[in-house]
Amino acid sequence: MKSKLKSFIDNFEDITSGVFLAGVVVLLFIQVVMRYVFGKSLAWTEELSRYFFLYMVYLSTSLAAKQRTHIRVTAQFKIFPHKFKKYFILFADVIWIALCAVFSYQGFKLVAGMANKPLISPVLNLNLKWVFLIIPISFMLQVIRVIQADYLALKNNLELIVEEGEGVENVS
Repeated sequence: MKSKLKSFIDNFEDITSGVFLAGVVVLLFIQVVMRYVFGKSLAWTEELSRYFFLYMVYLSTSLAAKQRTHIRVTAQFKIFPHKFKKYFILFADVIWIALCAVFSYQGFKLVAGMANKPLISPVLNLNLKWVFLIIPISFMLQVIRVIQADYLALKNNLELIVEEGEGVENVS
């Protein structure tokens, strides 16, 4: 049981992003079939696929952080001696973690404020706080995954940055 739970936690972003991507594809396929075969449109498929797409994108950011392939500028690190490069990267990651923590905090404040004044989606009649909840969750997941990736890279003596064209070592 523990190994299944550990596997799910280690692959949470992969699984959920894949599920939301599959949901987008299925919903848009249904929409296309309804429009071109039956001549009718389903408004709820467009709205739900939009929300699924947002969840997929936000969850994929923590997946990229976990794999150390998140978009980042690394040219400035090339001017420093190799032995100092690691410390500058860790410093940049601390700034990244702080920024993600602020976004997560502000996102939770936004969602909490939406409890008092709910926004309701036009077609699904869904309280949009459930849609906006992905913002603080994804940024908190990024904090966790950046710390995890840096820890595992340092523990296993791997590079902290995956250079363009290099494969990602599985260190989870």
